[in-house]
Amino acid sequence: MEFEAFETAIDRVEMDNVGALWSILVAFLRERGVQRVAYHHLPPIGAPDAGVVRFTNDGFADELVQRYLAAREAGHAPLANLAQRRAEPIYWDEIERLKPLTDVERAYVAWMMGKGMVHGCGLQVFGPNGRNGFFALSFAAARLPSGDMRRVQLACQSAHLRYCAVLLPTLAAPPDLSAREAEVLGWVAKGKSNAVIAEILGISAHTVDAHLRRIYLKLGVFDRISAALRGLGFGLIYSSR
Repeated sequence: MEFEAFETAIDRVEMDNVGALWSILVAFLRERGVQRVAYHHLPPIGAPDAGVVRFTNDGFADELVQRYLAAREAGHAPLANLAQRRAEPIYWDEIERLKPLTDVERAYVAWMMGKGMVHGCGLQVFGPNGRNGFFALSFAAARLPSGDMRRVQLACQSAHLRYCAVLLPTLAAPPDLSAREAEVLGWVAKGKSNAVIAEILGISAHTVDAHLRRIYLKLGVFDRISAALRGLGFGLIYSSR
């Protein structure tokens, strides 16, 4: 299947048929030399589903998946951590060259390679409002041809965006902030105090405090940091610079 045909196929997937989306992606990747593929959906902090684990797998053994999820939660899954900071795929044999490993990370990498995870890569995909995802891919050879790798990355990115389009309407609606409340929340997220926000907006600090109390109530939080994170997670904060 050519990439254009792949995109057409996933665009035609019914909104409630995530399984069909996954099947189309796996078939496309297998045609390009990918033997196993796993996808971890990563909601932003503060999103209504931030605590939900969404992981889809084709071919990786259950013990590998469980070890990855535990390592990811503990913060010592080096392939995923590296991929999170780069736009290009990270190959498994690059990990130790790109990142000094802790003893725990080195033990994790050694265990994974001992289970046959020798050739493959991890790549980050990017979605709306910081709703990203991570793909782990396994190959028979050390590298895919560059053209195939590029198409694989584009296919993973396209599938992730399509999944986001399917998922987002099923989540809780964002709180209904007024334009002024959203403006105040935006300045809070930038670290501004009530006094500074009052000066910027030309209102009193008392009024800013009143807006902030209503924001806390609507977002279900009790402090400025939680309000900023929840606002980011719901896509309520915008930046012009």
